[in-house]
Amino acid sequence: MHVEEYEFSVIGVLKEGFRRTYGVKWIFVGAVLLYTIIQLVFGLIILTFIPSLAQVVDQIVAILTLPISVGIVMLGINRAREQELHIHDIFNYFNDFPQLLLAYFLMVIFIVAGFMLLVLPGIYLAVAYSFVLPLIVDKRLGVWEAMEISRKTITKQWFSFFGLGIIAVLFLLISAIPFGIGLIWSIPTVYIAYGLLYHRLFDDIDEES
Repeated sequence: MHVEEYEFSVIGVLKEGFRRTYGVKWIFVGAVLLYTIIQLVFGLIILTFIPSLAQVVDQIVAILTLPISVGIVMLGINRAREQELHIHDIFNYFNDFPQLLLAYFLMVIFIVAGFMLLVLPGIYLAVAYSFVLPLIVDKRLGVWEAMEISRKTITKQWFSFFGLGIIAVLFLLISAIPFGIGLIWSIPTVYIAYGLLYHRLFDDIDEES
């Protein structure tokens, strides 16, 4: 897969993401709520039947629901592609669970190792691996190929992606203050913003090459 350097404005991509929330806000909010409910149910089941796993229940639930979290990311990507969205689309990626699981564990290992090596390598990889999972389910790439393409592509604009991550987190936190009402806009904005970057980096480039 051919990719090239792509400069972007952090504020600009968030503004465009916000603009594209029109008509789809409740699909994203509903998807996130459904994802959260499923996580809570899985967590309660684990705590009820295997209470000895209480200390790691969050990690287990995150792994079990990995395809759903990727499905929400794909909603943002498909919105950037101007495709029709449906909440049930978040369940489309369970067939990819083995590859997603392998990628997840490899990323965790490398990122944790990076944090153990003076912290900065871990921060670098945490940002650089942002698009690994959608590349696996969307472009049908192998795990290592997806990891390397995501890392090499994001490295070209690493500080912009790092800045986007910081601002996105602050945006979500601030929007949650007034009883969480602001999340109706901030959640889809952030997902669509990342979807726009993915679309420009991996879809448009393919079309041009």
